[in-house]
Amino acid sequence: MKEIKAYIRPEKANEVITALESIGISGMTVINVSMLGKWADQEQSSLSIDFCQKYCTSIKIELICDKTEVDKIIEIILSSGRTERKGDGKIFVSDIENAYSIRTRAEGVEAIN
Repeated sequence: MKEIKAYIRPEKANEVITALESIGISGMTVINVSMLGKWADQEQSSLSIDFCQKYCTSIKIELICDKTEVDKIIEIILSSGRTERKGDGKIFVSDIENAYSIRTRAEGVEAIN
């Protein structure tokens, strides 16, 4: 199993989520986050007393999938999340050792489906 974390522009979130749902990906976590430093789009950044630096808002999408789905999911995010401007985002892929469903006690891939 793999974990995919994608950081994308807020204005592309609906397009990316809809594209993922169109290929059968429905289980994902979507979080509003703040990006700092060189990842941030300097044109959309603002100063914050909380961070004491420039930041811009972003959307983080997290999902767990079977390793056979990774390439397809990455391509969907790349194609639907791109604006060709600095700050379009990043995608990270990590290994997941195991998963468990608390309700059903399912384990592995069955726990995420």
